[in-house]
Amino acid sequence: SSTKQTELLRNAVLCAIIAPAGLQRSRILASLCKDERSQNFLFSAMLNNTQLGHLITHDQVSLFEKELEEHQLEKLPNEMSILEAAVMEHNVLAISHIYMSIRLENLAYLLRVSRPQAEKVVGKMIAEQRISGYIDQIDGVVFFESVSQPWDEHIDVVCNKVNNVIDVLLHHEPAFTKERLEAYKC
Repeated sequence: SSTKQTELLRNAVLCAIIAPAGLQRSRILASLCKDERSQNFLFSAMLNNTQLGHLITHDQVSLFEKELEEHQLEKLPNEMSILEAAVMEHNVLAISHIYMSIRLENLAYLLRVSRPQAEKVVGKMIAEQRISGYIDQIDGVVFFESVSQPWDEHIDVVCNKVNNVIDVLLHHEPAFTKERLEAYKC
């Protein structure tokens, strides 16, 4: 039934959001966001921010936390809940896309945790290759490295080839090409 499918979708979204941050989770979230019913959940803002790689706010976490089952609120050995750990890892991943480097004190402030805890989480994520970078422990700075994905390189190649074709067309058929480009608002 439709109600049962919506409940299954809701549970899938809840589990995907609290899963460890990384490429696999991003793929799952992308497919869940494509289902228009997922936008009807009270926590849809958190779902969208998670899927888009934006920082998750404390208010979004509070609203989302109300939707979780008791076993999903369990504390981990580090005394954080599964949700708190997932949000912190997600926000580290989001921060790694915003900054090239960040002082550990500033990272800890953004994550609302202690400096040693921020350093430990970043170190773990780097070791697990969920983010690329390194920690300069002497200066207390995290450096994030941009890892280009194979599809990014393919997109660049395709865009360059399209631009080359447009240049050739502009050279040989300028009126026609300009007319077509204007029609497509390029």
